[in-house]
Order: sequence, then structure tokens, then C-alpha cells
Amino acid sequence: MTESLLKSIVDHEGFSSTAYPDPLSKGAPYTFGHGLTSITESESLEIVKNRVVSIQSALSLKLPYFTKLPDQAKEVLIEMAYQMGVSGLLGFKKTLSLIKSGDYVGASREMHHSQWAYQTPKRAAALSRKLALCLHQN
Repeated sequence: MTESLLKSIVDHEGFSSTAYPDPLSKGAPYTFGHGLTSITESESLEIVKNRVVSIQSALSLKLPYFTKLPDQAKEVLIEMAYQMGVSGLLGFKKTLSLIKSGDYVGASREMHHSQWAYQTPKRAAALSRKLALCLHQN
């Protein structure tokens, strides 16, 4: 594939980060991205991988202690940021303060009692348990 072909497709298709209805049918097929109407699971996994790398970089910049955390704690923070965005994660000031000080059990409790845990209880419970287990790492 040439760069000129890629540029031509991108220019002609335009970009939409959200799905929009087909102009003729006013409904399906909905289009997103650069003229996509569907995506394969492997394509989606590549997007997830790229976002995880971006989130990891952002957290390394925003939380100077991030790189020194146990892997499980990093994974919990990355997954939380994946779900709610880095700015959403940064709103968990008390949780992050407890993580920074190494109090993973306290941070786990704090996470479990948040609005986020109320909204997504299974995920929050799994991630708070995973964070509490950081105590046993090292």
C-alpha cells in the first residue's frame, strides 16, 4: 500500500470517532472511524493494545511513582484508566495517595466504596481484590 493511496482513502472517507447513520438509509449500516462499518476482533484487540500503551505512557507522566509500583497495581490503574480515561482515574485522589504510600489494602477498600464500584460492581470488585493482593507481592 502506498502512502498516497492511504492519504486518498483517509481524505475521502473523513473521520468520525462515533458511529453515524448511513446518509441514504438514515440507519444501518452505521459508519465510524475512516468509513468503517464493521471491525474484526483482531483489529479491535490491536486498538486495545495501542490504547494500553498510550495509557501506560500517560500514567508514567502523571504519576511519577507509577513505574515503581508492583505489576498488579500498574495493571489495575491501567484498566481503570482504560474504562474511565486517565483524567477519570486521576479523580481517585485518596485511592492514588494510598497506592503511592504502599497501602494497597486501604486503596482497595477506597476503590470498592466509590461511585465507580456502584456503577460497575463486578469489575470494581475484581480490580480491588487484585490490588489488595499486591500486599503479597515482592
